[in-house]
Parts: sequence; C-alpha cells; structure tokens
Amino acid sequence: MRTAEIREAYLSFFEGKGHLRLPSFSLVPEDDPSLLFISAGMAPLKPYFLGARPIFGGREWRRVTTCQKCLRVGDIENVGRTGRHNTFFEMLGNFSFGDYFKKEAILWAWEFLTEHLKLEPDRLWVTVYEDDDEAYAIWRDLVGVPEERIGRFGEDENYWPGGAITHGPNGPSGPCSEIFYDRGPAFGTPDETGPNTGSGDRFVEIWNLVFTQYDRQGPIPGPGILKPLPQKNIDTGMGLYRVAAILQDVEDFYRTDTFFPLIQEVARLSGRPYEGRASVPHRVVADHVRAVVAALSDGVTFANTGRGYVIRRLLRRALRFGYLLGLSEPFLHRLAPGVAELLGDFYPEMRENLPAVERQIRLEEERFLETLEGGLRRLDALLAGLRPGEVLPGREAFRLYDTYGFPLDLTVEIAAERGFGVDTEGFKRAMEEQQERSRAAMAFEREIFKRGAQVLEELYAERGATEFLGYGTLEAEAEVLALLAGDESLGEAGPGTEVQVVLDKTPFYAEGGGQVGDTGEIAGPEGRFRVEDTRPFYGGRWLHWGRVAEGRLAVGQQVRAAVDAERRWAIMRHHTATHLLHRALKLVLGEHVNQAGSLVAPDRLRFDFTHPQALAAEEIAQVEALVNEKIRQDLPVEVRHTTFQQAMEEGALAFFGEKYGEQVRLVEINTVTPRFSLELCGGTHCHRTGEVGAFVIVAESAVAAGIRRIEALTGRGAIEFVRRTLDGLDALAARLGTSREGLAQRVQSLLEEQDALRRRIRDLERALASGPSAERLLERSQQVDGVRLVAARVEVPSMDALRYLGDALRQQMGSGVAVLGAIIDGRPSFLTVVTRDLTSRLHAGELVRRLAALAGGGGGGRPDLGQGGGKDVARLDEALARAGEIVRQMLEHA
Repeated sequence: MRTAEIREAYLSFFEGKGHLRLPSFSLVPEDDPSLLFISAGMAPLKPYFLGARPIFGGREWRRVTTCQKCLRVGDIENVGRTGRHNTFFEMLGNFSFGDYFKKEAILWAWEFLTEHLKLEPDRLWVTVYEDDDEAYAIWRDLVGVPEERIGRFGEDENYWPGGAITHGPNGPSGPCSEIFYDRGPAFGTPDETGPNTGSGDRFVEIWNLVFTQYDRQGPIPGPGILKPLPQKNIDTGMGLYRVAAILQDVEDFYRTDTFFPLIQEVARLSGRPYEGRASVPHRVVADHVRAVVAALSDGVTFANTGRGYVIRRLLRRALRFGYLLGLSEPFLHRLAPGVAELLGDFYPEMRENLPAVERQIRLEEERFLETLEGGLRRLDALLAGLRPGEVLPGREAFRLYDTYGFPLDLTVEIAAERGFGVDTEGFKRAMEEQQERSRAAMAFEREIFKRGAQVLEELYAERGATEFLGYGTLEAEAEVLALLAGDESLGEAGPGTEVQVVLDKTPFYAEGGGQVGDTGEIAGPEGRFRVEDTRPFYGGRWLHWGRVAEGRLAVGQQVRAAVDAERRWAIMRHHTATHLLHRALKLVLGEHVNQAGSLVAPDRLRFDFTHPQALAAEEIAQVEALVNEKIRQDLPVEVRHTTFQQAMEEGALAFFGEKYGEQVRLVEINTVTPRFSLELCGGTHCHRTGEVGAFVIVAESAVAAGIRRIEALTGRGAIEFVRRTLDGLDALAARLGTSREGLAQRVQSLLEEQDALRRRIRDLERALASGPSAERLLERSQQVDGVRLVAARVEVPSMDALRYLGDALRQQMGSGVAVLGAIIDGRPSFLTVVTRDLTSRLHAGELVRRLAALAGGGGGGRPDLGQGGGKDVARLDEALARAGEIVRQMLEHA
C-alpha cells in the first residue's frame, strides 16, 4: 500500500467508529509556551484531555481522529543513522475525551492492523505496563494474543510520560500499551523477554495506546500518588512511515514512497548513488528538507532564536551533509517542489506556499554557504599551524562545528587528506558539555513554569476560558481566580509582590497576533495591582503580569480591571496601519508579498513580509504615500464575524501558523467598493483610518533569507520623528555652512574632495612602494631548491601599499616567489606572490595560509597572489624566517 492509502484507510476506519476527522493542525502550537513545535498527535488537543468541551463545527465531539504533522529534533544526531529516527513525521491518532477506554481502543487497533492492513497476527507482539492487569487481560482473553507475546515493562517503557511515577511531572498520566511488528531474522535477533530487547531493527513499534486515567501528584522526584481522573481518555499514535515500510516491504522508511524519490534526486544531483544505511548524507538531506519545507509552509521563518533557529539548524545540517556529497552550491531549494508534490495532496499549504518557500530556502542556502567557506578558511589555518603527526584538538573541531556549522565528518575528512588526525573524543566531550548546559537551562525553565501550568490547566477544566471584553470596553468588573508567583500558587499577595493574576473575565488584550499585551490597573477592595503585561496561556486562560502597588490582592476578590486607554489607542493606531501597510505592499511590490511576522506596540509597528530583495527608495516612498492617502480618506474600519469558509470565499487574507476555528473575526477597511483590505484578525483596531493620524516608514531591512522588515510610526510618534529629522538636517546644514535645501549638494562636493584626496594618497603609496624598495629586496633574495625567494619584513602604511610592492617585485624578478610581512594597523599582515611559471608547483593562497597561521591568523587567495593576517605581532619575524622551509615543503609535495 502507498503511504497515502494507509493514511486514508486509517482515518476512514475511525470515522466509521464515530470519530470526527480533523485536518492536521499547524506545526506551530497555539498558546502553548511549553512547545516550539507540535511533536505528538495529541499536543494540539491538550485542552480537551484536561476537560474542556471539545466543540468542532458547533457540535461536541468526544471522538476525534487525525493525521498530525509533527516535528522533533531531540534525537537529531541519530537521524540518517538508524531506521527509527526522523525530524518531520506524520502521526495517525484516534482520541477519546471521556468516552471509550481500554477495551475499545485495543480491539479497534487489532482490527485495523489485522483485517484492514492484513498484517499477520502471529508477527504482532504487545507490551503493557507491569501493573496493568486490565490491559493484559484484554490482549490475552479478548484479542487472543498468546502470553509469550505479551511483555510487561516498568514506567520507563510503558507509562506516559515516561518515568512519571517516580520522576514527574505532576498532572494527567497513565499506563500505555505498545504494538510491535516482528520483521523476522533478517532484521536482527530477538531476546526471550520480548520486543523491547534484542539486537537490530527486528521489532518495530508501530502503535502506542496511552490510557490517560490518573492525576500524578506528590513530590518530584519521589514516589508520586496516582489519583484517578474523573475523565478517562485515550490517546493513540500510529507511526505512518514505519507501517508504510512494513507494507511496502522495504528495509526502512527511507525506501518508502514519500522519502525515496527525494533520496533519488539527491543521488542525481550529487552523482553519488544511494547505498542504503551507509549513505547517511542522502538520508539526512531527504529528512531535513521535508522538515524545513513543512515548517516554512506553516509560516515559520529562519531566525536566530526559537522556531526559526530550529529550522535554520536543520537546513544548515542538510547543507553540511550535502557538502560531503560534493554539493557545494545551493541545492535544497531544488528539492522543495518534490516535497510539495509528495505531501501536497494532504497538506495543501505546501503547494500553495511553494514559491515563497523556495525563495526563502535559496537565500538562506547562499548565506550559509558563505559561512561554510569561512569554516574552511579557519580549518586551513588550524591545520597549517600543526606539525607533522600532530592531531587537531577536539575543542577546535567543536568550535568549527558550533561557530561555522562545520560537521565533524567533514573536518576529519579534510584533515586526513592533509595527513592529520582529529581528537574526536575531545569533540564529543565539548559537545556533551554544551548539551549539559542547555539541558540545565531548559530544566530550570520547566521547573519554574510547572506548578503555574498545572494550576492553569485545572482552572481551565473547572471554569473554562477567560472571557475577553476588551473589544467593547476598557474597564470591567471581574473575579480573581488565581495568583501565581514563579512555581507557587498564592492565596493572596502583598505590597511589591510580583505575580500573575488570573481573572474570570477581562478587558485586557493578551499578547497575540503580533499585538502586545495591554497594561493598566486592577483595583480591589483592599489594594491595587499594576498590570505590566498581559499574556495568553494555551486553552484561552489569560495571565495579567505585574506587581501589587499597594495593599493586598486575594483569590476570590471582586475587582475593577482598567486598561491604560492612551496606550491602547496608540496600539490600535499601529495595528490598523499594519493592515494598510500589508495591502499597500501587495499593490506596490506584487501579490507574492505575505505577512511573515509582526509587532504592534504603542510606540511603533514592525512588519515582516516575504520579498526576495531590498526595497528601492522609490518603492518605500510609494508604499508610504499610499498608506497616508488611505488615512486621509478616513475610511471606515469594520469588524464582523463569519465562518472561515465564507471569509475565504470573500478573499480574506489568512496566515499559516495561525489557527482558525469555525467562526472567524474579519477586519475590513472600506466596506464599499472598492474594498481596500480584508484580513482575519483578532486584534484591536481604530474605527476609521483617519484616527491613525499619520504614517512614516523609519527603516527597511533584511530579517532572513527572503524576508524583509519594515518599521514604521503613526500618529504623534510619526510627527515627532519627522520633526526630529528636520531639526537634525538643519543642524548638519549649519555645521557645513549651507541651508537645508543646499545640504545634498554640499555633501556631494565633500565626497568628491575626499575621493580626490584618497587617489593622491594611493599614488604616493604606489610611488613609495615600487622602484628602489623592490630593487633593494631583490638584492636580498635566496634560492630554495632552484626557486628564487624574497622573504622580508617591510615598512608600508597600508595593505594597498603592500600589494603595490608585491606587483613591483613580480614584474622585476621574472621568476620567483615573494613573501612580505608588515605591521599594519597594529596587526601582522602577509602578502605572497608567485610568478605564473611556478603556480603549478606553488599556490600563493596556500603559502600565505601556512605563514599567517604561525602568527595566530589565517589567509588565502589565488595561485599567484595570497593575502593574510595574524594576531601576534611578536611572531611576524618568526613566520617570515620559516618562509624558506614552508616553500621547500610545498615544492617537495608538488
């Protein structure tokens, strides 16, 4: 069966069992700070496992089935090396929210595998938690699995989360039951205790049933208390690609129909055939490009932090392994259409966003390959500084990996070509130290947030989502439901205490959709609380961050919540201007422009968008003028609600990475023909565009490959910016003795004078460097194995002068090599010149790399001209003294 057929068979089967089929959620979690990406099929459904009513399409569904896109990078070093690890994968799931439980889940799993997929029952093994007699009995008595094929294992293997009873976390948990498929002796040897042991890949886990029936409570670490949950849930995951490998009778998922075409294309582009498990680079490239395309298609962009950093790391890792295959030019963007073709039928966003995704990948590739070249230069310098038989230190190899993205395999390969070894154990130690630092930081963050998250989950299950009143009012009465401080839940908070306040309803807008959270005040009968920020927590429960200004605040109090109105109005002006800007960019640059991120704050707006190049000054002026024209027209801004389908039919803009329900909120600018803008948006807005006041673009820059950024001001801030700019121009004009109108001409005159002065300086340097200086150096030349060598320290004012001297030597010596050193700007600099008749035996770039390395630096260049620099001034003369030795070694190996 093809992978698509397996996917459809699963979803159809559970639809037939009364489940609602949902499309895959975005890879980007909604309001869940604990996740960067959706990493399991159940993750988007967390609120319903916690007791929230699962309403879909206006109806409550207790049974749901999905094929969920997932992305994990925790075991990234194993990707390509085993048949069990990959980053982007699809998880088939059927879920029960307080409906059916173990019996139905087990029987349906067996029915689907044996009757619909036709897997041989005798090749299926199962495992259960060691104390789960109920599940054991169902497998043995109702399904008929022989006892010798049912394994019992402890909490590390068959409990979710793994090891939770002893190690935590607190919260919903439960035993699980796994189904394994025995692929036979060709894939390894079994152990008499069952499928969780043995060697090789003989037993493949294809199904995991999680019986969420307990609330784990108690100290962490320590023996937890398992309190039965009022609502028992089922969370099932079936590994689509593992099952596909079995049904397609191939060695692993890399040979399946959704992977192998990509691997074949990698082999074609590189000219290196795929040889199964030995071809790790082919497998890594195919795996990682799928993940990058999936994430970009869901609205993620390359960045130095967060999600953007994860996919940047994946792309760079794929490029590094491509480099091992000889692919030194951008190539991943050429694989993106293949990913969209293989997966686009089920995930249409991959096809719809393909042009923008290709552009982003191409630009990011070009940038990184420049960095990789820097790593090569650094490695050359390190190797040039080694003596024969020495080994490159592991920490240096790790710095190459960490700073330049240089893989250890590539470092080892290049070093071996030069006759050097690499301390791989030292590399591993350095990497483990960094990973330990990272794990410690993550553990600290999880510990700080853990108790607060549990309180919020319990509140959500009991009271539902926060009711937001802020579209219609900036003040409201509310009840304090919780006070959180770090990992504590407080009953009350006194003066100066920093806490997060949870209210049953609020006029405060919680940060989201690019708009910052509101600030203001919460006043109770006994105190006042200053709200410094408002943020969401998944499931719709909002947190008011700040401190108690005076008196006390307590759980259960009735309070008055009031938003800072002036600040909110400033935010609304910037948000409405953002919609105007988005439409203006499309009209000026083209419909390919799409939002890629935004910040809507009281003092500015920031708008990221897809576009392959910097905007010209004329384009910026056009965009700015168009936005201001719409502001002057004082167009109405209407907010209304409709269905998602109706909004799409009307042509509304929606953004991947955002999650939309059945009902959506539309913001329309100009409700009569011609409409100017129509976007799905949950933010707050002006009533008319005239309220924005004025709009001025203050910056345009690059954010990532294929992503540009505009920063702009509105209202009073825009006017103040223009005033400051004009004042600055007047001050500069006065200093240069001209008027504001004559400033441009005066600056042009000064630049021309500066250029003329620089030309005169260069002419003087050329005259000083050539002539008598070159003649005197030639008189001090020596012979090295029949080659004329000039090696000397010289006094020159600049690198240009050093190059002029090198050119003069080349012209006058006829045949030979020149090695020049000088102190320029306080640092040692080197220049090497090789006449054309000797470039087949000596490479000037390689020669200067070896020399500069002796002074703690590096360099490179062409066969006839090399240039480099060092760090240690005291070693300049030593390096020059060894020039003859290095030239002799290079001639011997020519």
